[in-house]
Amino acid sequence: MLIDISKIKSSTGDVLVIDTELDISELDPAFSDVKVEGKIKNIAGVLTIKAVISGTYTAVCDRCMEEASLKLEAKLDTIFDINEAKDDSLTLENGKIDLIRTAYDALSLEIPMVILCKEDCKGICPHCGKNLNLEECDCAEDEE
Repeated sequence: MLIDISKIKSSTGDVLVIDTELDISELDPAFSDVKVEGKIKNIAGVLTIKAVISGTYTAVCDRCMEEASLKLEAKLDTIFDINEAKDDSLTLENGKIDLIRTAYDALSLEIPMVILCKEDCKGICPHCGKNLNLEECDCAEDEE
């Protein structure tokens, strides 16, 4: 989805409201329910964007190997002109914002290094392989 910013570039005070759901599964099928809400403003000829990008990321829990769904949120707050942004938080192409690529980049940075299905995940027993969230094992008692 491309957002044409040339419409507000020429008039100080113009605002373009963004409130849309995106499908970024083509870039990474682990993302779903992606939403972008925010505003692009022309303040004295300088364009600013303030937006919140949210979505769900589905992966495998690093402890128990079960599916884990994480709610992610990224804040986008930058200034830019029609050709370039002051940082890499926006993807601009020919005076248009590539909202799909921008959302993907922002949410990708929010993925934690360790993915857990829940905060207190017990993981898998290293001896018998049982998921300790679902059942207990006797392995600890056998070692004593």
